[in-house]
Amino acid sequence: MTGSRNSVRHAVGLYSLLFFPGMLCIASGAQSAQSDQPTFRLPDVARPLQYSLDMTIVPSEPVFHGVSTISLELKQSTKTIWLNQKGLTIKQVHVRDEGGSYRAAQFESPDEFLGVRLPKAMGPGKIDVEIAYDGTLNDKSAGAFRKKAGDDWYVYTSFTPIDSRRAFPCFDEPGYKAPWSVTMHVKREDVAVANGPEVSSNDEPNGMKRVVFKTTQPLASEVVAFAVGPFDVVDAGVAGEKKIPVRIITPRGRAAEAGPAKVATAELLPREETYTGIAYPWDKLDHIAVIDLPFGATENPGLITYRDSGLLAPPTKDSPRRVRAMRSTMAHEMAHQWFGNLVTQAWWDDTWLAEGFATWMAAKVMDAELPESERGLSMVLARDRIMVTDSKGKRPVRLEMHSRAETEDVYDGIVYQKGAATLKMVEDWVGADAFRKGIRSYLREHAMSNGTTAEFERDLEQATGMQVAPVIDGMLNRVGYPMMRFKLETGKLVVDQEPVDGGKAWALPVCIHVEETLPRCEVVSTVHAEIPVQGATAGGQGRRNFQTWIWTNAYGSGYYRSVLGDGMLDAVVGRGYLELSEPERLSLLVDLKSR
Repeated sequence: MTGSRNSVRHAVGLYSLLFFPGMLCIASGAQSAQSDQPTFRLPDVARPLQYSLDMTIVPSEPVFHGVSTISLELKQSTKTIWLNQKGLTIKQVHVRDEGGSYRAAQFESPDEFLGVRLPKAMGPGKIDVEIAYDGTLNDKSAGAFRKKAGDDWYVYTSFTPIDSRRAFPCFDEPGYKAPWSVTMHVKREDVAVANGPEVSSNDEPNGMKRVVFKTTQPLASEVVAFAVGPFDVVDAGVAGEKKIPVRIITPRGRAAEAGPAKVATAELLPREETYTGIAYPWDKLDHIAVIDLPFGATENPGLITYRDSGLLAPPTKDSPRRVRAMRSTMAHEMAHQWFGNLVTQAWWDDTWLAEGFATWMAAKVMDAELPESERGLSMVLARDRIMVTDSKGKRPVRLEMHSRAETEDVYDGIVYQKGAATLKMVEDWVGADAFRKGIRSYLREHAMSNGTTAEFERDLEQATGMQVAPVIDGMLNRVGYPMMRFKLETGKLVVDQEPVDGGKAWALPVCIHVEETLPRCEVVSTVHAEIPVQGATAGGQGRRNFQTWIWTNAYGSGYYRSVLGDGMLDAVVGRGYLELSEPERLSLLVDLKSR
């Protein structure tokens, strides 16, 4: 996902509370389940194995109709199953155990939940739950919503982080991944798209048609997506190792604005496949332009949504700057197909496993389009900007979520940029090849499932043989960064760190570039440390022209500010500057600027 959503999400949340309060729907004879109603997380009693959605959607009408059939695995015997819903009108619920017939079930839908009272205690084992419901198409870009352009109505979806429950009853948490089968009944003149490719379309009475989509691989509910409307469909050829079909979906009459978007996937996607060692995991890729989307994009597998002005532009008004920004956004969202979709964070505290990774990968992909002298600079500038924000101590990267209000902070810039800075710093420390080996191991081990920070750290440690967890945990769980004060003495570099958050010393790799040697790194985890520097000499007494120059942030990725002692700055600027890489030079300049 790209773009700021915090203010939008806050507004959407207020709108929802005012106009779509949880509706209490209790079937005749039902008993209240308030005593065991969840407060935020669903109880660990049932797990979805398969979803089947059948929806009737006419964009010009504000209400749509659906039937959600969910095959579940009950972990234990129970008489109640809790799911998520928000603002839906639940009409009836039926359940059946394995091999049995459907029977009516009592239900209630308080707040953001749906409680289903089973006809009898069931489980452990498999059951099916069939839920008929009506939903509302709002105009606030949350859940299933609609937009109008001229005389045309369009329906889109925006579910992240917890708004798929506005479109269908489900287990609306990232840890519950399952395949999805989607069938849509729409007007014959409309185009319907979803995560999977269309497998059939048949006319129905009253000017309608029935469109069936291929069952997906396991997906979290937040990245299920669909759209309906009089779209133009632009064929963008095929891309990647599997030659998957690519299309650009635009509002009617705007196909001519999709030129740069049309060529981007075939150029960008193979770079991400090459790095991850895994072919694009899904069956097709549509990039869809959403009218007036208030944020940048969302990474739904097979159906990535973009703000229309970001994906499309009239050829006579386009610019290289907009095209590069569009390609960067596309690279970010396509990176999510591995980081976030193939492997999904187990819970919202680990959103950085999706957003930090996609931000880091997109920078790597886009660097490939630049001259050698310009590569790596965007990450140095991004690190500098997020350090300015981080010094204010707003929040750490990893933050627990206990309520809808707290999820308004899921997509804070710290998650994206400090998460990406963490990956870049660790990559430079352990070495690019070893780091990629760890990334590939993590993706293979957790493919089509979920991952955690601890699991990523374990896979990276196994691949590199280095203890990365203390460094990564400190970066993710603390606010701020340390100020590193350096002083050169004969044969050693003295380091004194001052944590800006006033806490204990950080554990961070300090990578140094010493005159006539290659950069090397050592983890500094104490307030005072000494790094041996063979052959290093300081100038004579009172001299400021040191005989050895050292830059104390080799690669420009260390998440700290460098303060150089007497003579060190003169030496590196006067004699070493031209020998530094471009990212190192920039990191020196931004640290000087910050003083």
